[in-house]
Amino acid sequence: MKLTFLNNTFNLLDKKSDRYLLITIILVFSILFLNIFEPFNISRWYSDSGIIQFLRLSSYGIVVALVFLFTQFPLRNIFKMHSFKIKSYLLWLLIEIMLISLGYIFLYGNPIGNFVNDLIYSLKYTLLGICLPYSFALLIIYYKNQRAEIEELKKHIKKPAEKRLISFNDENGKIKFSVLAKDLVFLESTDNYVSVHYILEGKMQRKLLRNTLKNMEEMLHKNATIRCHRSFMVNTKNVEFVQKDGKKLNIKVKQFEKFIPVSQKYSSLFLDFIT
Repeated sequence: MKLTFLNNTFNLLDKKSDRYLLITIILVFSILFLNIFEPFNISRWYSDSGIIQFLRLSSYGIVVALVFLFTQFPLRNIFKMHSFKIKSYLLWLLIEIMLISLGYIFLYGNPIGNFVNDLIYSLKYTLLGICLPYSFALLIIYYKNQRAEIEELKKHIKKPAEKRLISFNDENGKIKFSVLAKDLVFLESTDNYVSVHYILEGKMQRKLLRNTLKNMEEMLHKNATIRCHRSFMVNTKNVEFVQKDGKKLNIKVKQFEKFIPVSQKYSSLFLDFIT
C-alpha cells in the first residue's frame, strides 16, 4: 500500500505558475515568520538589532527562495524533471533542503572549520524551518487547482459538446464499444477495470472496460459526464435528483436503484441541481 502511494503522480508543481507561487509564498511567509516569531532564538545568533537584524533574518528566507528558484526551473530543465512521482519528488525536496543548508554554511558559517558538524546543525534547522511555509504553500496551490478544476467542470456541464456516439477505448487505446451519449448513465471503478452502465432498449446494461476512471474523465468531460467521487462518474443529463443529508450528498440516476455518493470535492457541482 505504501509503495503504491509513493508511485502516485505528484503534479502540484507541474505548472510554472504554481512553482512561482510556491517560491513567492515561501519567501513572504519566511520573512514575516522569522521576524515576528523569531524561532530557535534566531535573533540571538548575532549581536545585531533594528534594521540590521531585520535584514539578516529576512536574508534566511531570501536564500530559501533563491534555492527553490534554481531547483524548480534551471535544475529541473537540466535533468528534464518535467513531472514527478511522489517518491521522486520527496528525493528532490531532500536535495533542495541539502542545497539550502549548504548555502547557509557558506554564507553564514565557517565551511573550513568543522564542516560535518555545521552541516548537521544547518540541516536540522533548515528542515524544521522549511516545513511550515512549504506545507502552507502546497495547501494554497492544491486549493487553487481544485477550485480551477471545479470551475472547468462547471463549464462543461453548462455547455456540453453534442455527440451522438461515445466510443470507449481500453488502456491500449483500442475502441471496444460505443454508446449513445444520451443513454450513458454512469461509470464505476472496479480494480483495474471500469464498469460502464448504459441504457439499451429501455434496460440498464453494463460492460467492463480495462482502463482507469482517470482516463475516462479526460475522455468524457465534453459529454456532460463528470467525476462525482473517487469511484464514480455520472452523466449529468441522466441525474434524476440530488439528495442532501447534512454534509453528505447523494445522487439518483435513471434506472439504478442505489444512490451514488458525491464526495466533498465535487459537491458544489451537484448542488447546482437543487439550488
